[in-house]
Amino acid sequence: MIKLIASDMDGTLLNDKMEVSERNIQAIKDAQANGIEFLIATGRGLSEARPFLKGRVNTGYITLNGAEVFDEKLKLASSNPISTESKLKIADLFHKYSIYFEVVTDKGIFSDNKELRISSLAKLLQSLNPGITYEQAYADTLERIKLTPMTFVDSYDKIFNNESYKIMKLLAFDETTDRSVKLKPLTEEINNTMTDVVVTSSSANNIEVNSTTAQKGIALLKYAKLRGIKQSEIMAIGDNLNDESMIRDAGIGVAMENAVPEIKALADEFTGNNINDGVAQIIQKVIAQNQTEGQME
Repeated sequence: MIKLIASDMDGTLLNDKMEVSERNIQAIKDAQANGIEFLIATGRGLSEARPFLKGRVNTGYITLNGAEVFDEKLKLASSNPISTESKLKIADLFHKYSIYFEVVTDKGIFSDNKELRISSLAKLLQSLNPGITYEQAYADTLERIKLTPMTFVDSYDKIFNNESYKIMKLLAFDETTDRSVKLKPLTEEINNTMTDVVVTSSSANNIEVNSTTAQKGIALLKYAKLRGIKQSEIMAIGDNLNDESMIRDAGIGVAMENAVPEIKALADEFTGNNINDGVAQIIQKVIAQNQTEGQME
């Protein structure tokens, strides 16, 4: 019997308009009404993730790929920043490869180039939803960034040199979707030179760097343990590489129809795509299965 469902956001819970559909919202409410806890597990920070659900449904959050975890009352349960030594090395590598990146801290998200932020997010949205044009993605991005708290700075130096800032995640975007040009060699160099960080990805044009202790799977199992929920009672839903650890570690890992091949290869079950409310589809299936198992007990 499933007692906890964790869902990714981009490419999973969010549709091609970067919205949580009413069908998905209702399915989450139905799960909660049937005693199933629902948990958001995202690469986004809390300030980016919460507006999608605020005023509609209350959940806990695994954010920044597991760097921060919040309970349903939004109380911080755990924090796993990148070490001082590694954050400086990674920034140097990003500069070496001439790649745009953003800095996610415990005090907010920072960017040093507004135009590159918009174009990078538009390309991410398009890669997650191949059916839309870049122009559509760009227009949607312009609307969405109005809801995302972001501080633009001329340089990251003051942030990196100020120990009061904890670096929770570093997010880099490539201008192309050909990972072999920059992202693949960059990832290999990080993996070959540092042991206390992990590199994942949420789309074809980015990489996300976290502490090795900040992974969705690790955070999900800890969250469940605090609530007395067994591993076999956990379901995780996702579509991309930063979902790998929770798809692998959950009792039942579910891949979206639009998931990358690596996630589909790990999954125990499959559901529809994010445009057709795949999350709602699998939630309703779980509710029905739980009710059947409950009747048999």
